[in-house]
Amino acid sequence: MHFLVMQHLDIEPPALIGEVIAAAGHSLTTIHLDQGEQLPASVRAFDGCIIMGGPQSANDQSAYIQAELAWVKEAIAAELPMLGICLGAQIMARAAGAVITPSPARELGWFPVYHTVENDPLFAAMPEGMAVFQWHGETFSLTDAMTLIATHPQVPAQAFRLGRAQYGLQFHIEVSEAIIEMWIAHGESEREALGIEGISLLHRETSLYLAAMQQFCRAMVGNWLTEIQR
Repeated sequence: MHFLVMQHLDIEPPALIGEVIAAAGHSLTTIHLDQGEQLPASVRAFDGCIIMGGPQSANDQSAYIQAELAWVKEAIAAELPMLGICLGAQIMARAAGAVITPSPARELGWFPVYHTVENDPLFAAMPEGMAVFQWHGETFSLTDAMTLIATHPQVPAQAFRLGRAQYGLQFHIEVSEAIIEMWIAHGESEREALGIEGISLLHRETSLYLAAMQQFCRAMVGNWLTEIQR
């Protein structure tokens, strides 16, 4: 299978998600939307897409965000399999009619998430209360088209399903320790919000929680590939 990666920033690649897909024998083509690269004319040109995060907002009026929203809306209707990560999930949510708003808590670092449904094909592998890596300041509402599948008391909208094999995740299951360090280095407002103690805690918790989240990422992406081929 051949997958499209929609990237919004060089330092937010598909990372482990892409590695799992490539290891399974599939190929990926990345387009850098923030650099003016164009979306494919047809949403059926690929077997699925992965929509990555970035500092942009799904509320932005920039031409490429508006074009992306229109493309994703068409892709949802065409039942194209997709994974949306952070901004990618918010793009999916807005394309499905949701509202994007400031998050009630600015989640920076490690936070637990909890199941809201049983036996989801992708999330059944997630341990209850698993700590996931967060790096966002906005969130999304839920529409009738969206099934909430993971939540947190402070920021309820954590992961959702649209059609079969169409999932949005507010958190970053794809990251490595090196990527986290890169985001800290580039994220001036995030560093200011965390402070020295917050950054120190983030480092300690990364050593505690990263391996388990990466294990879940591998299982989840493998299950996503299985869903696509069902």
